[in-house]
Amino acid sequence: MNRRALLPFLMVGAFLLSMPVLADDVTGASRLLCSPAQATRCYADGECSSGPPWKWDIPMFIEIDLDGKKLSTTEASGHNRSTPIKQVLREDGLIFLQGVEGGRAFSFVITEETGFLSVGVAAEGMAVAAFGGCTPKTEGSR
Repeated sequence: MNRRALLPFLMVGAFLLSMPVLADDVTGASRLLCSPAQATRCYADGECSSGPPWKWDIPMFIEIDLDGKKLSTTEASGHNRSTPIKQVLREDGLIFLQGVEGGRAFSFVITEETGFLSVGVAAEGMAVAAFGGCTPKTEGSR
């Protein structure tokens, strides 16, 4: 990987180290509401760009149903998307989610104690990394 391609990842890393953790403890929760705050998209030719997730049509909020193994957009988003989760694993204070749909593979890592969210999505010739936070989703909340 050339230096130019590494620059966006270094910038995102510096940004994340300087920001306070704004998520919640999600230990034991089976339903989560997550919001990506920053995203970087890179192509196989080394071209990368960073910005707000909505720049690439990434929903502002994602509902995660761990028991039902499903990711969904919120009703208010207008996106009406739902994706099955193939694997859910809770281990050493982390929640791991993985799946494949529409030619894309995704992997989420959520720190239970802080709700910190790291997401990777890969498709042929392109990858997206996003970071954000999660909070437990209570019954009745939309």
